[in-house]
Amino acid sequence: MSAITILSKTEEKNLYSLKEFNFKEKVHFFQIPTTLLEKVLSFELDDGKVAFLLMYGYFKAFHKFYDISEYNQSDLDYICEKYELPIIHKIDITKRRYQQYKVIIKSHLQVNEYTDEIKSTLQKEANNLANNFIHRKKIFYTLVNLSKKLNIEVPSYTELTRIIQVALNTQKKDILENLEPLQDDERLKVLDEFLEKEEDSKNRYKIAYFRRLEHSTAKNQMVLSLGKLNTMQSKFNILKEIIDNVGITPKIAQYYAKWVEKGKTFQLNQTNILNQKFTLLSFVYYQYLIRNDNLIDRFISTVQTAKNSSFRAQKDFSFELEPKKNQVMQSLEDANISVLNEIAAIVKDEKLSAVKKVAAIEILVEKKTQILKNILHEKKVFDTVVENKYDFIEKKSVSLQGRLSGILKAIEFDEETSNKHIIAAIKHFKDTSNITIKAPKEFLSAEEKTAVYESGKFRVSLYKALLFFHVSDDIKNGTLNLKYSLKYRNFEDYLIDKNEWKNNKDTLLKVHELEDLKDYDKFIEPIKEKLEKSFKQTNENIKKGFNTYFTATEDSYILKTPKLYKQEDEESIAKYFPANEYISVIDLLRAINTETDFLSSFGHYNQGKSKTNHNLLLAALLGYGCNLSLPKMGKISKGINENQLDNVKTWYMSEENTNEANDKII
Repeated sequence: MSAITILSKTEEKNLYSLKEFNFKEKVHFFQIPTTLLEKVLSFELDDGKVAFLLMYGYFKAFHKFYDISEYNQSDLDYICEKYELPIIHKIDITKRRYQQYKVIIKSHLQVNEYTDEIKSTLQKEANNLANNFIHRKKIFYTLVNLSKKLNIEVPSYTELTRIIQVALNTQKKDILENLEPLQDDERLKVLDEFLEKEEDSKNRYKIAYFRRLEHSTAKNQMVLSLGKLNTMQSKFNILKEIIDNVGITPKIAQYYAKWVEKGKTFQLNQTNILNQKFTLLSFVYYQYLIRNDNLIDRFISTVQTAKNSSFRAQKDFSFELEPKKNQVMQSLEDANISVLNEIAAIVKDEKLSAVKKVAAIEILVEKKTQILKNILHEKKVFDTVVENKYDFIEKKSVSLQGRLSGILKAIEFDEETSNKHIIAAIKHFKDTSNITIKAPKEFLSAEEKTAVYESGKFRVSLYKALLFFHVSDDIKNGTLNLKYSLKYRNFEDYLIDKNEWKNNKDTLLKVHELEDLKDYDKFIEPIKEKLEKSFKQTNENIKKGFNTYFTATEDSYILKTPKLYKQEDEESIAKYFPANEYISVIDLLRAINTETDFLSSFGHYNQGKSKTNHNLLLAALLGYGCNLSLPKMGKISKGINENQLDNVKTWYMSEENTNEANDKII
């Protein structure tokens, strides 16, 4: 098994070579406890004292023992001055004494030996990261940091590389061994269709039809995507048992499916049958997951558009009727004032007796009451039209049904972790061709129920539209989860497995430096006390009137937010750029790369491949950033063509690489 390359020679040298300390670091790392210092100062030879102090400080900083000939002269001078030792220009101690010093330092710092148990811990972490297809360089540095947390001497580059290579090889090897006895299974024949050529094209394989996701929310595109999902769902249901038995996880499926998406079909045909079956199983699994997510993304987008559209329609209609509303309100006001004025005139009429005044008022009220009733009826009709938002939602129902009904019927939801009321409504929608008044309604709000069952009449179209709205909202807030998904599963599915947590709790807490949380009650107690004191202090300030931002009302309170004043000396990135000059974007990106090395994040999908040309990466990044097509970037760039840019886009640019590059810049 040939060794893999993880770090470049320069990176390996930088990691395993001494770093130069600044003054504060020297003070910290070469500070030695009194009891140990007394022992060191009792050594017979001065070069032995200096050698020990150097070894102690370097191990404290880097968890590694360096060859005694490797040291920084400035560190040596600092030690001699600090501990009043004679100036030494060369350290010369025997290997035996060097080993004795290592034992003393390890004992004092309670450094653990590199046992089989610790090696197993490193291997498990490497396996876990490899299973999640973390970049091998990240795995390497994670193991270095884990070694420090486990308080061991950082293993050699060769040893860490061996651990990572075992992790990378074990993963696929185990799956292929599990798959080999099943390679003649009849169920696997459903994969053969992918490698057949399309009838209308001699050079196009059927698998190419599934390589690209659609993103449009137009009805024809949604129907097309739904057809592809149904195909993948059918194949997945047939193959699910095999996928589970051989150990293909979503992460494994994603990694190997990407090779199918990025590569050429003839390359797939050139691999052995076992590898081919494994890759296609991964492709089916990953496609099913991302097509579920893709359709749900568009489902949510379509619902949000319908919500916004119905709200705008309601708002526009209300605006159009505003003059009529004002007219009605003015008529109501005029009628009321008219009644009052006429009653006042009757009361003041001295020619009428009291009896006649009452009779006249009765006649007037009877006459005006009918007029007021007519005006109030008109207002009631108007208010009903303007305020009933559900009429506008109902108008969107037919369009939504055409695009979303098939999706809702095809998607598999996680019934165990989802809200039971929305699940009941979805099951009824899937199982019933004709929605009636008996449809589940518990997922609706009280206001929505009133609207749907208005005057004893069941508004089917409104019910369906509101069901779509609730499905969208519940998916977004996590009360409705998908069974097969990368993005919309139950939150706990993304956490550490309960059995793994139960069996390895102490190790996990130690690795992630969370040992103080082991006894949670003990950890939270001082925080509770501090919070309680803060509440008491705040309440006292309010009672005494010291808190000018708080105002009590009869049944509530009002809080005012203090105004933030921008400090004049606040740092701004603008001060780093010339005031009266233009800087090209490429020069700016190159300057940033010099400081952050962000372009190194765009590694080839095959991690063993060498880095690509920086000019190609910058051209591709600029094209995406400025929304320029790759053909156009190829035409306007010197020495770069479209094929080169397409290769960079396919093999070097991914969401993971982009996130890593962003992190470096930030």
